[in-house]
Amino acid sequence: MDPLVDQATASIDTMSAMIQSFFALIPQIIIALTVFIIITIVGGFIKNITTNLISSRANKSVGVAIGRIVHMVVIFAGLLVAVAIIAPSVGAAELIQILGVGSVAIGFAFRDILQNFLAGLIILLRQPFTVGDWIKANGYEGIVREISTRSTWIRTFDGQDVSIPNGQVFTNAFTIVTRDPIMRTDYQFGIGYDADIDKAKDTILKAVKSVDAVTDDPAPDIGVWEFADSSINLRARWWTTTDDFYAARMAVLEAVKKAMDNAQIDIPYPHRQVLMQDELIESLNDNENRAANA
Repeated sequence: MDPLVDQATASIDTMSAMIQSFFALIPQIIIALTVFIIITIVGGFIKNITTNLISSRANKSVGVAIGRIVHMVVIFAGLLVAVAIIAPSVGAAELIQILGVGSVAIGFAFRDILQNFLAGLIILLRQPFTVGDWIKANGYEGIVREISTRSTWIRTFDGQDVSIPNGQVFTNAFTIVTRDPIMRTDYQFGIGYDADIDKAKDTILKAVKSVDAVTDDPAPDIGVWEFADSSINLRARWWTTTDDFYAARMAVLEAVKKAMDNAQIDIPYPHRQVLMQDELIESLNDNENRAANA
């Protein structure tokens, strides 16, 4: 018999066997799909119940995150059941091993997404900061508007919405300005070298205390900070609530300027001393004389 005919016959027999096997599996596939769909629907109900239950006792974002995790676990369990119905000969250990290898590949492909998700979940559970807090993170500063499982949204003070990946927030240092109810502000005021230091300190301190938003405890203070090129710099420190920080700073600076003007204490401008060699001075004088005679 011709070898080509034998190969063609073998291929047809193989295809026929595959088709027969497929049609034989159709009932199992239908049952598996039905079971998987039912488990997925049930998983949606479980997700909603978990989300609402945890949101009523903790942060809403925490409930949403844990609800998603529960949903994924239920779907994974449904997938295992569906595969077991279609291929009963495949044991759970072999299936988990295959899925484990696939999970590693997916993990490498979506490493950043998984890192942000896990970091977001930890942030939501530990709650180092919450919505409404003033934070500084990853070079940005503003008010936290939303904490999702992927990123933290903050509104900067110039009105921009910034999304910072949770992985960067969690792995890098960040500052929570509103962690404590009050905060300190520092500012340097320059006075001339011939000014009366005690008078200047008293004038500035009274001006700082005159602002209502400045607290009495801790009390504001002032002292000589440095000898600059053209001034003696006094550093004043005062405390306000975090909500009053911005307005209090402007009010203090305005009050100090008015008080120093009334006390006739000058705020010196920077001075520069320029030394010129005699030859350069003579050359400049010659140029001026030539221009005058021209």
